[in-house]
Order: sequence, then C-alpha cells, then structure tokens
Amino acid sequence: MKKLIVAIIISIFILPSSISSNFDLAVKWVKVSKSMVNEGEIVEIKARIDNLGESHPFDVYFYLDSIGGRLIGFKHYDSINRYRLPRIEFDTKGIEGKHEIIVIVYDENESNNIGKCNITIVRSNVNYGLIIDSVYYYAYPKKKNEFISVLNCGNETNLNGFYITNTPWKRADKQNKIFLPAKSLKHGERIYLTQNGSSFSKQMGFLPDYEYYDASSIPDLKRAGSFFLSNEGGAVALKDTTNHTIDCIVYGNFSYDKGWSGNSIQGKRGYVIKRKGCNDTNNSYDWYLWKIGWSSFKPYKFKANKGVAFCSPDCSYNVIKDALVKGKNISINVYIFSHPYLYKILAEKNASLHLLLDGNVIGGIPIEERYIAWKLSKKGEVRYMYGNENEGIYKRYRFDHAKYAIIDNASIIESANWAMKGIPVDASYGNREWGIEIYDANLSIYLWKIFENDFNPMMEDSIPFNENDFFKGRPKNYSISFFIPHGSYRKKFQPLKINWSFNATLILTPDNGEEEILQLIEKARHEILIEQAYIQKNWHDELNPFLKKLVEKKKEGIKIKVLLNYNKKYKSTNRWNEEALKFLKEYGIDAKFSSLPIHNKGIIVDNYVLISSINWGENSVRNNREIGIIIEDKNISQYFKKIFYYDWNYGPSNNYSYYIAVILIFFITSLIIYKGRRRKNAFNK
Repeated sequence: MKKLIVAIIISIFILPSSISSNFDLAVKWVKVSKSMVNEGEIVEIKARIDNLGESHPFDVYFYLDSIGGRLIGFKHYDSINRYRLPRIEFDTKGIEGKHEIIVIVYDENESNNIGKCNITIVRSNVNYGLIIDSVYYYAYPKKKNEFISVLNCGNETNLNGFYITNTPWKRADKQNKIFLPAKSLKHGERIYLTQNGSSFSKQMGFLPDYEYYDASSIPDLKRAGSFFLSNEGGAVALKDTTNHTIDCIVYGNFSYDKGWSGNSIQGKRGYVIKRKGCNDTNNSYDWYLWKIGWSSFKPYKFKANKGVAFCSPDCSYNVIKDALVKGKNISINVYIFSHPYLYKILAEKNASLHLLLDGNVIGGIPIEERYIAWKLSKKGEVRYMYGNENEGIYKRYRFDHAKYAIIDNASIIESANWAMKGIPVDASYGNREWGIEIYDANLSIYLWKIFENDFNPMMEDSIPFNENDFFKGRPKNYSISFFIPHGSYRKKFQPLKINWSFNATLILTPDNGEEEILQLIEKARHEILIEQAYIQKNWHDELNPFLKKLVEKKKEGIKIKVLLNYNKKYKSTNRWNEEALKFLKEYGIDAKFSSLPIHNKGIIVDNYVLISSINWGENSVRNNREIGIIIEDKNISQYFKKIFYYDWNYGPSNNYSYYIAVILIFFITSLIIYKGRRRKNAFNK
C-alpha cells in the first residue's frame, strides 16, 4: 500500500513536471473478460495504451466508478515503444450492480488519458444447504490421514466448481484449494476427502470418497496450492464457484471472523472435530470432539416378546450354556474369556464363530484366554482390539469392555466376563452379576452391526489372533484346567423366563450411554437402586454427572440406595468407592459396601432396569466400548429388585438358617466325638 501511494504521488505531482512535452500517452480502449459476472468472480480487465510521443516510465491506474475512488490496481512500466497492454485481475467479491471501469494514465496531454468500459455484477445465491460436517486436523504421527467431510442438509446440489480452502482470507485465485468433484450430493449424503485414502481406512474402517494427494488407489481431487491442515490451528472454508463462503470453521489457536463468531474449536491429537447434526450457528457450540474410529450408533429402541433374565452366581451358567449348545451362528464380544466349560461347548460345536477380545487387558491377557483363543481360532475368526503406540497402532477405545453374545436370533447382554467367577459352574462361588437373554431378530441384527463395526478387519487396531505372538498367542506347554471352584454362597434365584411383551433400549458407550443413563435416572418418581463394582466421584475435576443427578433426585424426595463392592485386592477402586460412599452419605443418600463380591453395573429406576457392562467411571462411560440394555417392565424390574434387596441385606441374618445348620452340625459332631472318647476311656480303664 505504501508503494502504491508513493507511485500515485510520483505520477501526479513529480513525473508530469519532469518529462518533456513530447510525452503523450493515449488510452485507446478498455475491456473486461466478461461484461456480466456473478458477484465474487474474478475477471480480467485489459487496456491498450498507445505511445504518441517519447518513451518515459509511466503508471496505469484502474478505478471503479470514479477517478480517485476505489482503486482496483495499477501497473508500472519503465518504458513504452508503440503500445502496452496492461491487464489486472478484478475480484468482484462484495460488489453488485452496474459499474464503470476507468483506466487513466498521466502526461502533459490530458485529452486522451482516460478510457472506460461497463460491467454488471449480479448478486450470487449462496443458500446451498451444504456444511462442513467434520474436520480431522491433528492426526497421529506418520498417519497423514487428515480429512474433511461435507454433508448436504439441503436440496440436491451439484458440487462442480465448489472447493475447500484453508486460506479463505486470501483472494480467490491465491487460495490453497481442494476442488470438489463434479457430482450431485443429495439431501443427507456426505463425502469424505482425505490426504491419504489407505491410511484413512485403517483408522475409520471404511474407504473415503476422494483423496487430495496421490497416495493410494482412491480417486484424486484437483488441488491448487499446498493444502495441509495445521496442528496448531487454522480456518477451513467451503466455497462456491464465486468465492462465496458456504460454511467456515475456525479451530485451534487461530482467529478469523468471516463466517465465524466467538472462540475457535479446541481439538486434540487423534480426535475429529465433529458437528452436532445440521446445527450451523457459526460457533464452537455446534461442535464436539469424537475420537477417530469411534462409532456413532443411536440408542436402539424396540419391543420384544420373549427372553430370560438371570444373575450370577445363581443361574447364569446354565442360561448361557443352553444358548450356546443350540446356537449355529455365534458372535461374542467380551473383555475376558477364560471360562473352560463355555470354551468346551464352542470347541465341540460345528458353528459359525466370531470372537472379539480386548488385547490390552489390565495385568495382561490371562493364559487361559490365550489357550482358548488359539483353540477357537481353528474353528472360527478370533481377533483382538489392540493398541500399541510404539508400533504405530492407535486403539479406538481405552478398553473393549463390552460383554455380549449374538446367538442366532437371540442376544445375551450382561455385566460378567466369561470367566469362572463371572459365570460360575457351581453357584456357591462367584460375583454378583446381572444378565438377560432376549429373543428378537431385529435386536440381533442391530447388535451384529455394532459387532461388525468393532470387529472390522480394515481397522488397524483389529488384530487377528497370531499363535506365535509372545504376549497374545498360544501359551507353550499349557493345558487348560477344568477345576470348579466352590464357595459359601447359597443359591437363591432361578432364571426368570419372560413370555410377555416389554420395551427395551440398547445403549452403548461412548456413543450414547452417558445421555441415556442420565435420562433413565431422571425418570425416577419413587425409587432408584444402584449396584456398582465402583463409582468414581470426580471426572476431570468435575463431579461425576451420575452422582450429580442422584443428588438432584434425592432433593426431589426420591428413595435411593447404592450398594458398592469392596475388595482388599483392588486398591484403586476401593479408594474411589470410599470417596463416593462418603459423598453419597453427605447428601443423605443411603449407601454402603456389599458383603458379597459385586461385579455388577446395574440400575433399577421404578419399573426400569439397566443391565450393562458400564462402570460409573469416566473411562468406562467416555472412552471404553461398553454395551447395556434398559428394560421397561414391572415384572423384570421386580426380579432384579429382589436380587438387589437380597444383596443389600446379605450377612449373617440373611443366612440365619444356614448358619444354624452349620452350628448344629458342629455341635452334633463334637458331641459324637466327646461320647466316643468317653467310651474309649471307660474301656481303657
């Protein structure tokens, strides 16, 4: 700008007085490449300047509507022979209506120094309904799979000539661009554009539509300039053919106010910034963070007519055993599978089998599970969901902690791992767990979609079983034990066979579980009963939202009881439970530690019951893959309510007759021994 001002001053005040009177320039004509353009187009203005005298340095100025008005640009020449053809590009952004282009040069003969032409700039329509749906700008090291998706929330639109830029503040022809494909996008359709198609698919589980660097077999998009998304921050804008901003987002440490307002979206490595539906208020409230590879399933609401409710240690084994014996198509996703008898059933069957396990179990994968995985890999597909950043494998979920099975048209959802303690063969031993088997083909289909998504071999964290793997493979010189542990618990509950209609909602985390559990607690009008392995009071220095909701319901006068596990072996969860117990009691909520080992993650709210793998910790709710089902039925909730109150009251008084019998047996045995000794002493005498 300073150079331009200096040039104008020189041309107007200095040059005319310092050159000879034989210096005579004439503007012969002026024209534009298009006399009618859409607002936002860049058009070329060209003029012819003839030399009618001597050659001297000179400048040519291009104005809009008036001399000294809006300066479009200028050209400087050190000399002129016969003529010059100066040309500049005119960005019509923000200008509408009929206008005059004026070209002027300065010399001693002012009569021929000006040329003009007309241009009509037509207002452009930018109401397309297209939005930027997600932006992945901070990829994991060496992945090079940053991406952008575009969603059509309006009418069908042809994308020909539209583009995405990471430099929207520049003039259209100076922007870095990805040109969208010449195709129509229908309402509700979305396209994914990525830097590297093959790397994208390994973390997203499906192929993108296009890539903008020639990195794989995915179709390429035309690109202008160097297009990369900065990890530090930037702006991304979707533009039409005339440089109009259809949508814009600002992220990270960056400020830009054209098409955006307020604070930028703060992301982090490995997370996609994702839009909440079609919301478009041009600020960060429309967006949330979504870890790359996560699913986006909605809660599945349905009505079923048949099932079996059960619990551990009382009756879970027989329910699951019977289901497996009958099954022909079996898909299982559990955190741990070390149960020798459930394995034996599968090993002896001729069934289609898919098994998904967690590859990063705390404390390492049990040797029993490695043996089972090896054996079952000979009969079906066995995979681990596994992550190791040192190997460049980034896991979608902190843990694959779900516990469910799809067996033909039946689905089993529970809180228990497939281990002897979770599903005991002998009912005198084991954890308290809840479970349900539901016979419903539509539920099985939906649950299979979830399983298929997590099992997906395209994903880099879905690892096939490898018997030679030192940590996850076949254990050497090992045979599984079929020893059956025994304990002191006395079987109390039989399975509840369900032959009536009931409503249910399948939930999962991190997709929708937090919201659905909060809504479930909010429904309480009389009673809330909670049985949890552990409760973490604070999530990232904020109160656990479930505890916050319990406090609200307590203030409404709702009866609440919370039963927590306590096991000396688990120091971290004991510490959490001690803190949670203290908090609950401070707010007048009836809470205590259980005398039974509790691995359950259950909630009863009036006539609703949640059966799930979802602990009340932040990782479980916001970072793990977990599955749960909310049942709405008085009879089913009453079944689990009886179990809860049995556990709540469990202790010496609960097993009074048992202990009386033990004492009686001890007394009789002692009496027999005593009499025997007396007879022996009398004989010796």
